[in-house]
Amino acid sequence: MTPPFLLVAHPGHELLLQGWISLTKPAVHVLTDGSGHTAEPRLDRTAELLRELGAKPGAIFGRLTDREAYALITERNSALLVSLIAELASAIEQQRPSLVVTDAVEGYNPVHDLCCLIAGAAIELSSSNAKHYAYAVVGDPRQGELVIELDDAAYAAKLERARRYAPILPDAAELLARHGSDAYRYETLCAVTDWRRLGADERPLYERFGEERVAAHRYDHVIRRDEHLVPLRDAVCNTLDRRSCAF
Repeated sequence: MTPPFLLVAHPGHELLLQGWISLTKPAVHVLTDGSGHTAEPRLDRTAELLRELGAKPGAIFGRLTDREAYALITERNSALLVSLIAELASAIEQQRPSLVVTDAVEGYNPVHDLCCLIAGAAIELSSSNAKHYAYAVVGDPRQGELVIELDDAAYAAKLERARRYAPILPDAAELLARHGSDAYRYETLCAVTDWRRLGADERPLYERFGEERVAAHRYDHVIRRDEHLVPLRDAVCNTLDRRSCAF
């Protein structure tokens, strides 16, 4: 059976799915290099972890710096976004995974949410029968449909690796405080029923975070769902519609 695909926004997210990765050996695609504002990539630790777990990097592996990813959104660079979708679609066509897993749309970070859009569009573009599932990056990892409960050995190994690689998951302490360490004994996947949906009706948290950081002179722009992500989503949908009409 062809291994599944995993697409995450940043290095470190794979720590949340260590048990699933160890079982399924997916091709792991990482959208950014995790450099943040430091310009220091964090991909080496991810590559090391994948080797430990018997998985391999995917075709997209740190393709964008974090700055480039946020610029893609603020500049509404649909050409770059469509090129990433086409590249992932090509990999899906060649490798035919039965399952593609992505960061969930949680309204916490726009690049996380973009992963779901990229994967959903790539599956559609490739005319694949792959199932699309997502996992919670910041939400409760126990809520979902496909649930893996780690045994004691796997759970202990997960916590040990999480401590070792904590620098590449900056929100690790906050997540452990919010959900408790025992919650991460579980790894849960939820079916994505509509990859075009960019979240619930309420304002996403990343807008509030952006406003706070602009006020503190840390950011120049606030990324907003309606102003930035919705036009990108609509441009992708228009591209898919034009391509389907060509056949």
